Amino acid sequence: MHDEQLREQYARWAQPLVSTRPPALPELRRRARRRTVGRAAISGLAVLGAVAATALFGFPRAGHSASAVATVPGVPRYAVTLDHGSGGTAASVLDMVTGKAVGSVATPIARSDFEWVAAASDDRAFVLADQTQALVFRFYLLHLTANGKPGRLTQLEAPALHGIQIYGLALTADATKFAVAWQNDPTGPVTGHISVTTLATGATRTWSSAHGSADSVSWAGDRVLAFDWQDLDGQARSGVRLLDTADRGDNLLSTRLLIPASTRTGALSSPGDPLITQDGSTVFATMAAGTKTAVVSFSANSGKLQAVLVPATAQSQWYCGILWTDPRGRNLLTQCGNTQTSIEASHYAQIQLHQLIPASPVGFANTFAW
Repeated sequence: MHDEQLREQYARWAQPLVSTRPPALPELRRRARRRTVGRAAISGLAVLGAVAATALFGFPRAGHSASAVATVPGVPRYAVTLDHGSGGTAASVLDMVTGKAVGSVATPIARSDFEWVAAASDDRAFVLADQTQALVFRFYLLHLTANGKPGRLTQLEAPALHGIQIYGLALTADATKFAVAWQNDPTGPVTGHISVTTLATGATRTWSSAHGSADSVSWAGDRVLAFDWQDLDGQARSGVRLLDTADRGDNLLSTRLLIPASTRTGALSSPGDPLITQDGSTVFATMAAGTKTAVVSFSANSGKLQAVLVPATAQSQWYCGILWTDPRGRNLLTQCGNTQTSIEASHYAQIQLHQLIPASPVGFANTFAW
């Protein structure tokens, strides 16, 4: 990459941070141990985040079978990964049974970058967020054929977002709506937003609050969104919230606080990075124990802790959280550090998928969806 390209890329990465007020110390500590997910919300899976995503690392380790994913019931076969290189961020389609790339998707505009990807539950429909050199985000629909080959990108009618940063992207299981959590590039107070767009019409509705920021959105059905809220005025309003998109109003703070950020269980604290199941019964989240991270489940009705699924683990440079869940949250795939696990009811088995998901070196990142 030439010096001029490096300067341009650095300016793009740094630009959203120039005038942003830094978060409070508890939030800085929390973000320091957070995983990269965020599934982009997932109706199947999507690892969430945003500023600059990193390329996925190959798996498995030598001497182990890589086909364990094929034995896990209902796991989507195809994934879309974001490939970061000097020529812009393109996307690849990966066959998760064979580990082979079956196609690639070029960015729609020269030197633009795919920064986010989200998947429907059929692992055939994906929404990608593309950012231009002028810091404009536009959204595109990608369909895969039955054998995983990518079709043409179709630009969606959703409003373009100018000079903002995305912190979550989620596509409903039936691929009829997508949600994006974003934050303005402020010259004054931070303002958090969640926008929901109907793919067929482009109709978009936005909820906002100048008191904090939203991230890690995920869908229950095509009506309720779970998201993580970071409140700038005090931790009492921070935590995992539920947004009923059929309700009136446009204030993110009028949503239901399901799991307060103050929630603790033993040494675990600071629940975040929520993923709600498609049937709306369960919310999976991560919790911190010092610099280690655990994966837990909560009731989406009462907000009460149900189980610690993966005990606190040192994750170093690797992601920690839920990779995939079936619609009712009974069958799961998780990763913490370099350990991937299949959980079916009370049966735990270590597996090795064809990708080991890395954590982001710069804030949030989104690199993978299926």
